[in-house]
Amino acid sequence: MTAAAAAATLGAFTAAPGLPSPTAVALSYGAARSGAGAAAPVVDCRVTKCVALTFDDGPTQYTAAVLDTLERQHSVATFFLIGPHALQYRSDVLRQQRDGDAIGDHTVTHPYLTRLPPARIDYELTTAAEQIASVTGHRPTLFRPPFGAWNAKVRAAAGAEGLSVVMWSVSSTDWKYHNAHLIEQRVLARVRPGSIIVLHDRYATTPPAAPHIIHALKTRGYLLVTVPEMFATTGGLHPGVVYHHGPQPRPP
Repeated sequence: MTAAAAAATLGAFTAAPGLPSPTAVALSYGAARSGAGAAAPVVDCRVTKCVALTFDDGPTQYTAAVLDTLERQHSVATFFLIGPHALQYRSDVLRQQRDGDAIGDHTVTHPYLTRLPPARIDYELTTAAEQIASVTGHRPTLFRPPFGAWNAKVRAAAGAEGLSVVMWSVSSTDWKYHNAHLIEQRVLARVRPGSIIVLHDRYATTPPAAPHIIHALKTRGYLLVTVPEMFATTGGLHPGVVYHHGPQPRPP
């Protein structure tokens, strides 16, 4: 099936009354995304059960293993990159871009931004965006504040930089519990349609949890999308706006 044909098929599924077959949607979506440079189909997450996996703090020596899993399972994620890490692991960043993953800004030094003066906040966001753009050729439009710490100053800085502030609704707590099975359990116990899940590709115990999480989500009928895809049919993402959770499917 060509990307165009798969996208057309997916559109037919999401236009049908009630919830479409999760298997049919996932197959069409996967086919449309397959192949380097394939355009992503538009998914209506008000109809389809969507979920977004996000990974913070990379790239690191563990990122390649996460990308291996995503590629094997024909899935995508959103990666929030620390600027100097992007420069160090350029090949992983380019691989994320090639695979259709979304890439966001996660500052230069991973500080508590709410404790910093505006000039330093600007430096952290702007410099990381420039470092990421030097690898990808594109400035990011997504931002996740380290530790999830944001306030009016942080929002204003993000808005000025053209960045949407992406938080999460499900925490794996993989930074605290370095146990792959426990990470998997915590995610799957809390996931709901529209969930934005936060993981970290800086810990050795997170990549082993990823295959089981993705397989279980698909088995439950979820479609894995990037954060921008999750909001594509609800007006998109806007600079300086904080997002915690995506749209939930309407009742049939």
